[in-house]
Amino acid sequence: MEEQFLDILRGKGTAEEREIFFREINENPEQKEAFMTFERLWVLNNMKYKRTSLQHKRQQFQKLWGQAKPGIHIQSWQMVSGIAAVALITLLIAGAIFNSYQRLVPEKMEFSSPKGNISHVQLEDGSQIWLNSDSRAVVKKYGRDQLSVDLIGEGYFEVIHNPDREFIVHLGDYAIHDLGTTFNAEYDNVRGKISVALLDGIVDFRKGEHVINSDLQAGEMIFFDVKSQELSVNEADMEFVTAWKEGKFVFVNRSMEDITKELEEWYDVHFIFKDASIKSDVFSGVIKRKTSLEHLLNVLRLSADVDYQIKENEDGSFTVIFQ
Repeated sequence: MEEQFLDILRGKGTAEEREIFFREINENPEQKEAFMTFERLWVLNNMKYKRTSLQHKRQQFQKLWGQAKPGIHIQSWQMVSGIAAVALITLLIAGAIFNSYQRLVPEKMEFSSPKGNISHVQLEDGSQIWLNSDSRAVVKKYGRDQLSVDLIGEGYFEVIHNPDREFIVHLGDYAIHDLGTTFNAEYDNVRGKISVALLDGIVDFRKGEHVINSDLQAGEMIFFDVKSQELSVNEADMEFVTAWKEGKFVFVNRSMEDITKELEEWYDVHFIFKDASIKSDVFSGVIKRKTSLEHLLNVLRLSADVDYQIKENEDGSFTVIFQ
């Protein structure tokens, strides 16, 4: 146990190992007390023997730890050590160290939007998130310093700027660092596609500490291909980009293949093209999402000159066959 405590204090181990460690001791009062006692002794010992070698510090610390196992008041050891004058300062330092480690174990909230639905949540700071159909978000709060969101699917964000707190949206290995903005983000983890549309404010698009784009302007949109690493920035029609949030399908010269992918996510059906040439047919129109699937298919049949058949599968799901 002592070696594990020491590894944590010296910054060893992966972030995942450290997160598991602090989660476990937070659930075990005795182990938590033991670690805090160990931590305070370690800080005090390093202050007393700061001009000696690491090996000597370790030897002295092992002696002290043997005398001051949990249950022995830390104040008594401090008096014996002859450094009571720094006791309060040291305890404050130790408390700060422990609190900083606690930030490695975030408060988590997960919410999702099933197919055919749009979800909305307001965070405690007033920031708001909307999730499109078949999307998921995990919100993590790291103390007062950082709020992060792991997004799969599509989300619309209205973020209230706080100069003392980071707001980060993770899209797989990539991230949007927000500086008080309104933006729409989509992450397709299957196809490896990312898009970010900025409605207002400033964002940085990054991978780790590397800033990929920091000069996106309101009204512009980033398209990024994870596999090819190709990035493009274009002007965007924000009414079209955010139409899903307003409960509408907006198709502007969209191919039937792209349209059916969006319809699959909303209506939870599967599309098959018997005639592959239909995939490249284009369609433009505005349709309410509350529209029934059959009515929408009739609109497509009349406008795009395609015919279809609806087949019910054994599991109760439906397949739409374009022919």
